[in-house]
Amino acid sequence: MKKDDISRLLQRYLSAREMGKEPYFDADEIDELLGSFEESDNYEYFDEVLTLGLKLHPGNTDLQFRQCKLYVYNEDYESALALIDSIAETDNQDLDLLRLECYCMLDRYDKLIEYTERLIESDCEYLETIFEYTAPLLSDMEMTNEAHDFIRRGIDLFPDNLTLKDELCYNMEMKGDIDGAISMCNELIDKEPYSYESWFTLGRLYSIKSEFEKAIEAFDFALTCDDSDPELKILKAYCLYMNENYEKALEVYQEIDATTEIAERIKPLMAECYIKLEDFEGAYNLLKDIIGKKATSNEPAAYINFIRCCAETERDKEASKTLNKAIELFPNNVRILSLLALTYVENGEDKLAIETTERLFNVLDKGENYQPEDYESLFHAGQYLYMKGDIDKALKYYNKVYAVNPELPYMHLHMAMAYLAKGDMKHFGEHFSQTSPKELVKYLEESGIDFSDVEQQLMGKHIPPEDLTKEFLNNKDNNN
Repeated sequence: MKKDDISRLLQRYLSAREMGKEPYFDADEIDELLGSFEESDNYEYFDEVLTLGLKLHPGNTDLQFRQCKLYVYNEDYESALALIDSIAETDNQDLDLLRLECYCMLDRYDKLIEYTERLIESDCEYLETIFEYTAPLLSDMEMTNEAHDFIRRGIDLFPDNLTLKDELCYNMEMKGDIDGAISMCNELIDKEPYSYESWFTLGRLYSIKSEFEKAIEAFDFALTCDDSDPELKILKAYCLYMNENYEKALEVYQEIDATTEIAERIKPLMAECYIKLEDFEGAYNLLKDIIGKKATSNEPAAYINFIRCCAETERDKEASKTLNKAIELFPNNVRILSLLALTYVENGEDKLAIETTERLFNVLDKGENYQPEDYESLFHAGQYLYMKGDIDKALKYYNKVYAVNPELPYMHLHMAMAYLAKGDMKHFGEHFSQTSPKELVKYLEESGIDFSDVEQQLMGKHIPPEDLTKEFLNNKDNNN
């Protein structure tokens, strides 16, 4: 029906409504009018026009179906099912799809399977559509196991259906079967080698496995299909960063349109690349623009990086001012509290340093879901205290980190050396015995010990703690 005709229908209805009269429309006119409301996304008169239509034509299937959809929209699934049952019309695709949607929303997978099997037995002509429409609904409802079963049933019936295989790929990812999802994704790519979505998904799956080279390769193929998605470029840059290719990651970030809102979101990510490249001035300039603007979901990290950049570029007053602001905004952030405690230690403000350290430990004891870098900052604080000669405080930090993250690189070795400095050979031996030869060589090199003559022997066999002790204590450059 033309727009002018729809406009006249609406005017007829509104005029009668203003006069308190009930106009007459045939069922098709009511359906056209309701359809126009949906197309224009204007539902001001939808309910009352539908009510009028059902009053005038109570047995009209199209209008009853619209009432069913309205029930579903209002999450009244029981009423929708009751009305669908009352219609009692078979071979109606729209009604069957809506019925199965209600079963999903009511978590009635048993009824969904029962009805689907009836459709299979009746050789339903739109059975493939039934599976394509319903599988994503089960996934959306987080009915992961049920979705897996339903998708498998569909693929058994329609083995070449790519929509169902795409759903299976997503389902496998949700179940944690990343290898299975990758295999399914490769199968999809074999069928549609120029599918942007499949290449993007493959890259994302490899990134989950931390196989960044493969992820980058998949993203490159996706970009040849469509290079307009900034999210793809962000994820590719992330993989390059994780692969320690910081310069290339920066290049990818810089390809993103600088006029978009996303450009602001990636500034802290670009700054991290500059920091890795030790270009602290470049990172400083980026972070200065976003501090306090909530341009990143991880705003505390932006403050921490900015403080570091200020320190590295000799902007000490700005670093101090920013740290005070950060602790005000994020009073329970572990890394910021660690920075504050270290600042007090460096300034000789022992009382404040102790108070901040206790506050830090309380936050760690009460908190949950801290990231590894939160404890790494505490570990670095312990290293600093060790170098300053405050072994007891260093061990307090180390033990706090060790209780949460015993697998942190060099954890055992640093604890062993701290206990060695105290003369506690028992605990020294306990931690040293869990240190790899490779870690030990690197530690000794960084400590200034000339260990070149026995390095190859060390890599080939374990050195007893007492022998290491002699070597360590005899070195005149080792002050601790």
